Amino acid sequence: MSHDEPTQERLDTGTEDGPADDGSGTAERSAPGTPWRRLGAAFRPRMTRAQVLATVLCGVLGFALVVQLRQTQQGEFTNLRQADLVRILDDVTRRSEDLEREASALRQTEFELRSSASSEQAAIDLAEQNVATLGILSGRLPAQGPGIEIHVVEGAEPVRAARLFNLLQELRNAGAEAVEVNGIRMVTSSDFTDAADGSGVVVDGRLVESPFTWLAIGDPKTLEPALDIPGGAMQTIRSKDAQATIVPRDDLVISAVHEPEDPTYATPVPVDE
Repeated sequence: MSHDEPTQERLDTGTEDGPADDGSGTAERSAPGTPWRRLGAAFRPRMTRAQVLATVLCGVLGFALVVQLRQTQQGEFTNLRQADLVRILDDVTRRSEDLEREASALRQTEFELRSSASSEQAAIDLAEQNVATLGILSGRLPAQGPGIEIHVVEGAEPVRAARLFNLLQELRNAGAEAVEVNGIRMVTSSDFTDAADGSGVVVDGRLVESPFTWLAIGDPKTLEPALDIPGGAMQTIRSKDAQATIVPRDDLVISAVHEPEDPTYATPVPVDE
């Protein structure tokens, strides 16, 4: 019995504390870790080869998109000729000078309106000037001044309404103050549609056929370069086998007027005398 007790004690010790260490550390590595170690192992990232490959591909794709975007932004004017770049720069400079003059005139008007001595007369003059300006811009009054004359003659392929409308938009963007096409005054509500039978273009409900004659009052040195830039309205029209020419004029008369329609729902408020 004296020999069995140490043996039983060693067995009990091995059962309670885990397998005995043989000196190589095998028992320590195979023993289960603490709860914190198991929790850390659960949240430890384990990336597979597929995930690594997908991450690399996403990075390469993002880099390529950034490079392409930068090249697109920087290459907007890369393909333009030097003469075209100079023309665009001159156009921007002239527009900036026009805005500066307009701002100076507005400041002078503000000063005159604030002056107690001439405020009443300045207000009357400004009101009369605004009436004339709005009458020209709305197409209710004839207009006269420098500008350009445009002739468009379609070739084998008809000139579509969308191209004529783009021409009107570019004239407006370039600062044209009054525009007429084939005797029709252009206003903010003007519309262009292709005729159903293909005989021409319907402008504000009236059929217009080639040749199309445009009259635009504005600065000729600004209007002409703005229409002739690469990819502009004139180049687009010429690409469809049509002939399009621009002739600067020192004095143009636009006699066509637009009669405003009576409002359907709005009525003017009577002025109390």
